[in-house]
Amino acid sequence: MVKPERRTKADVAAALAIVAAVAVVAALVWWNSDARATMSRPAAEPVPKLTPAKAVPGALQQRWTAPSAQTSAPLVVAGSVVTGDGSVVEGRDPATGDPLWSYARDLPLCGVTYVYEYAVAVYPDVRGCGQVSTIDAGTGMRGPARSGYADPEVTLSSDGTTVLSAGDTRLELWRSDMVRMLSYGAIDARIKPDIPVMPLCRLVSAAASSSAVSVLEACPHEPDLRLTLLRPSDEEDTPELKYVPLEGVADDSGARVIAVADTTTAVYVPTPTPTVNVVDETGATIASTQLPKPPAHNATMSRAGDLITWWTGDTVMVFSANGLRYKYSIAPSGPDIPLGPATVMAGRLLVPVTGGYDLFDPATGQGDRHIAVARSSDSTPVVPAVAGSMLVEQRGDEVAALG
Repeated sequence: MVKPERRTKADVAAALAIVAAVAVVAALVWWNSDARATMSRPAAEPVPKLTPAKAVPGALQQRWTAPSAQTSAPLVVAGSVVTGDGSVVEGRDPATGDPLWSYARDLPLCGVTYVYEYAVAVYPDVRGCGQVSTIDAGTGMRGPARSGYADPEVTLSSDGTTVLSAGDTRLELWRSDMVRMLSYGAIDARIKPDIPVMPLCRLVSAAASSSAVSVLEACPHEPDLRLTLLRPSDEEDTPELKYVPLEGVADDSGARVIAVADTTTAVYVPTPTPTVNVVDETGATIASTQLPKPPAHNATMSRAGDLITWWTGDTVMVFSANGLRYKYSIAPSGPDIPLGPATVMAGRLLVPVTGGYDLFDPATGQGDRHIAVARSSDSTPVVPAVAGSMLVEQRGDEVAALG
């Protein structure tokens, strides 16, 4: 029979030292982890679904306001009005503005958007604004996340099914599970020999659908911008490319991509006259609409039902989401000057104007009636959205609800 080994005092001391070292390392890992720096407070119960309005209210009054500097448009997601300010994302009751759930990190938000039923919160790290968390807006529970290289500042946008994150040197398109569908531009480490670490061109303006991304690029030693049409391929970092030269359109001209619908792009160009061109996937211009003057620097687009509306500064241009066909424009009428793009409620097109809202037939642009709204100031742009029977407005760094 083999005689069992006996533990010595040195063995016990060594074991205790190992346990202590493991505990210290675990504590240090936790202390520096994202988990310690995250606050998540889910909803006490599932957020009720919103019932679509059967009619536009005859009168509107402001019900509540909330700070939301990190959203560019009202986010109505899975029954919640989602706001983002400082480091905190909150899902609010549309009727009262009371927080239903919240999520925060010890970092300032880069921006907040949405995809399907998720709020999408983007935070910075040493690699840029590439720390992405999703929150189920119906429960406040955390969903898929991702991390990657990004610019220090990014612009977020969504068509409801995908998210575009675009900076000066890099852009990415994400699915609802935060898997990257497409990437373009700078990287922080070479992955493939034919992909440069730094981009050759600066990304000026971009927009996306779930099928394509369009971006204006300013390239060194080139006097004009170019429009680059991107489509996902088998490899997310090598998308299909189509370059469309824009003769005479300079970097500082105010040109911008307005919207992408399927694989069709609406792009504003200032020369030879201010014009919105509609470009198909081959790079051919299939339609053009002239503007009486250049748009404002903060001109804003919104998706309103099956329409895309673009507020130019004092006019709202309305396009069909199917092929971006131009339909009509809503121009200033007397004291009613459009303050932002449109939304749709109960089959009517609602345009925020000085002192309230003007209602239109979305098919024809025929005016219907005016609803007075007492805003503290008619700052621009006012970007509206519908939450059941409530209207929600993004006014600069705050969100306001009307009902």
